[in-house]
Formats: sequence, C-alpha cells, structure tokens
Amino acid sequence: MKKVVVILVVFALMVGAMIGEIVYVNKFYNGLQSDLEAISKSIDESEEHVGNAVTVELCEKLVKKWEKGKRALLTMQNHNTVRNLDDKIVSLLAVVKSDNYNDAVIFVQSAINYIDDVLLDSIPYLSNIF
Repeated sequence: MKKVVVILVVFALMVGAMIGEIVYVNKFYNGLQSDLEAISKSIDESEEHVGNAVTVELCEKLVKKWEKGKRALLTMQNHNTVRNLDDKIVSLLAVVKSDNYNDAVIFVQSAINYIDDVLLDSIPYLSNIF
C-alpha cells in the first residue's frame, strides 16, 4: 500500500511539473510575441529611420527579457529551438541599430512567426503525441 501511495505522489508531482512548464513557456513566449508586435509597429511607423531611440529601446528591453528567460527555456525545451530564436532576437537588435528597414521587417516577422510555431508545439495536442 505504501508503494502505491509513493507512486501516486510521484505521478502527481510529475503532472504538476509538466503543467507548470507548459504555463511558464506559453506565458513567456506570449509576452515575447507581444513585445515583438510592438517592435514591428514601431518599425512600420518609422520606416525612414528605424534606428530611432524608441525602437532601439524596445529591442533592448526585449533582449534583456529574453536573456533572463533563456536559461530556464534551455532546461525545458529543445536547445535548437531556443538558439534559433536567440539568433533572431540578437540579429533584430543589430539590424535595428544599423538602421536597416528591410532587414528589420524581415527579422521581426520571422521571430513572430517562429514563436507562433513554437507555441503550437509547446501544448501537447493529440496530433503532437502520436
């Protein structure tokens, strides 16, 4: 009887950890996506001078937020997924600072689309399991 109780407790802890992971990852990525959409809007509004102070500040805040959460994501997700998004975010900041409108639009949209794909894979749907 004690073994059954221990097994049920361990199982409940594992399920709780999995649910916590799903909630954390989705909340973090949704926050990043809303920040990226704000950056995209700022880029579109200042097409002539993408490297303005507002857009650079938004990108730097995004990078700081990303750096704080990246370590936790590396423990919960595929390393290649995290590294690919890291490349997109770091490149976005560099392109915005270099005042390159076309590349800024490409990198911000690429990052937004990538997060969409990651969010679709982060929740276990029946089609993802089988």
